[in-house]
Amino acid sequence: MRRIVWAAVCSVMIGLCFAGYAAPAGAAAPRAEGGTLDLSGWNFERDGTVPLAGEWMFYGSRLLPPDTDWQRVAGLPVQVPGTWNYYPEESGMKGGQGYATYRLNIRLPDGDEPFALHIPNILTAYKLWANGRELASAGRVAVEASQSRAEQTPRIVILQRGARTVELVLQVSNYEHRKGGIRQNLTVGTSQTLIAAQMKKTAITMIVLGSLLIIGFYHIGLYVLRRQEGFTLYFGLLCLFVAARISVTGEAILLQWLPLGWEIGMKIDYISFALSGVAGYAYIYRLFPGEASKAFMRAALISGGALALLALSTPSIVYTKLLGGYQLYIFVVCVYSLYVMALACWRKRESAAFAMTGILAFAVTVVHDMLMYNEWLQSTELVPFGLYFFILMQALIISGRFSGALRRVGQVTGELRELNAHLEERIAQRTEELRRSNETLERTNRELERMERSRRHLITNISHDLRTPLTLVRGYLEAMKDGVVKDPKQQDKYIGMMLNKLGALNGLIQDLFELSKLEAGQIPFQFGDVKLADWAARLCEHYEIDAGTRGIKLDCSFRSGGAPWNPEHAVIRIDTARMDQVMANLIYNALDHMESGGRIHIVFDYRPRDNRLEIAVHDTGPGIDPEDMPFLFDRFYKKDKSRNSAKCSGSGLGLAIAKEIVETHGGTIEADSVPGEGSVFRIRLPAKEVKGSGGW
Repeated sequence: MRRIVWAAVCSVMIGLCFAGYAAPAGAAAPRAEGGTLDLSGWNFERDGTVPLAGEWMFYGSRLLPPDTDWQRVAGLPVQVPGTWNYYPEESGMKGGQGYATYRLNIRLPDGDEPFALHIPNILTAYKLWANGRELASAGRVAVEASQSRAEQTPRIVILQRGARTVELVLQVSNYEHRKGGIRQNLTVGTSQTLIAAQMKKTAITMIVLGSLLIIGFYHIGLYVLRRQEGFTLYFGLLCLFVAARISVTGEAILLQWLPLGWEIGMKIDYISFALSGVAGYAYIYRLFPGEASKAFMRAALISGGALALLALSTPSIVYTKLLGGYQLYIFVVCVYSLYVMALACWRKRESAAFAMTGILAFAVTVVHDMLMYNEWLQSTELVPFGLYFFILMQALIISGRFSGALRRVGQVTGELRELNAHLEERIAQRTEELRRSNETLERTNRELERMERSRRHLITNISHDLRTPLTLVRGYLEAMKDGVVKDPKQQDKYIGMMLNKLGALNGLIQDLFELSKLEAGQIPFQFGDVKLADWAARLCEHYEIDAGTRGIKLDCSFRSGGAPWNPEHAVIRIDTARMDQVMANLIYNALDHMESGGRIHIVFDYRPRDNRLEIAVHDTGPGIDPEDMPFLFDRFYKKDKSRNSAKCSGSGLGLAIAKEIVETHGGTIEADSVPGEGSVFRIRLPAKEVKGSGGW
């Protein structure tokens, strides 16, 4: 809790710092009205620089030279800064592409100090005159798109010394960007003040850019040295992507160093913007894999890669018009990342509070910059500073991880010292463990002895079940040979009895052969996804008829952890024919041991905690003696007193075969019984999956 409170305090402090950084200079400065800005009473040394904000005269779809007779040319007052995309229809501009002329008259205060003008990036080519003298230009201003060339480089130019009135004429054309015109304020002031401010801004940009590069490569180096901390790789990539974007926006440091051109700078801007979303969420995914979604990681990677590829393969006029899609992608990633962080904090994951604070501050600055680039507020870029705060939180996370690792090393060292100091106690513990192992071996030996007894019992049962029908068949044949049975009807009866005995003997041999192949894994299983509702309905309908003919009631029910359950969307993976064989064995065994008026109840019970399905077959028969329970699933096991009973005329292999089939399905089978009250056989199978929203 204290960590979360501390993180919240840090968020408030960083927000106040951002607010102070973003506050516009000269908030009480005069504004232009009707194309004129009166600064005659302004003290630049005392009050600072003045943004040329307010009403400029605008001449849409016209490139007018500075010597134009402005009295004869109708202009429209428009608000600057602001792109012409949002100007009224009478401005003559439709959309962001086109060309136009801006004009502003400035009345400067008296004095001999030289005045200067700071020109920001203007979309996307311009030419500026002051009192008819060309001051600056960027790119190539043209009426046709084929002749236009975009460029962005902020600069400072010196106005004519001693001039008290300055007429600025600015020609602008744009055919490469979704927006055109003056998006940021031009600023006037003394040359010394503007140059100092520009140097300060450039220095800050260089510091931020250099810091992000160093921190990015540092975290990538951490990943190379310690790959277990995979989140450091993606945090390093996030820093590098943000650094790449900073290098081509604002002061455009990279474009001033290298002659890459405006188009390449825009591609770097948009590609790094898209990939920063991928790296940012990958960082969250590797930091908190238990809370982050792998499917969302895949979606973020595909979407970010597609947006980056779009910026790489299309001209700027195409992908800049899709800025809303880029911003929506980043916004969704930020919102889902905040959800993951909140979930991690709720589950009290290590370092979750620090990560939550860093992500929150970074997300706020990202949204702020989106609003700024959509001209919904006038400010300056804050993403680098949000990332700086994120880096601070990341440093706390890494230091926490390292300190935790050192703490665990200390614990291991202490345990080793304790182990050396209490070696005799450890030996005693090991001796006790050996004693328990010996007891386990003894229990195993007893189990082997029980199995040996079962084997002898098996041989005895095989001999009995083979000898009895053969003896009877031989007796019938000898009687017929000796002429004891001469009546044809009696002979037919004896032949029928012999065929029944031989059929039972053949079934016994077939069951034994099938069991041997099951145990050897030589019988192929045809596994498939089966809807539990359909399979269960078919079983219940089939055996309900057989049970009804014997006067026994059979019904089915579905539960989930003891509660009612709708099995419509439940799917299990089984070999239907083999599992039908198991169910037939259990149900017919129950029917053979029950009198009319009894009940068989089949329960399909899903256990969410174990992720297993239990099928329980309950009957109200006479039950099973406790002494018979350990041998119930052994081969040929039948209770001696009922061996010759008509109801127990089976081979004695049915339950053994059922056990092999269930275990081949990865499940288990067991039985419980209370003599005189009934029995229950339980089959537990792995659950496959649930399709649809209304499953288990």
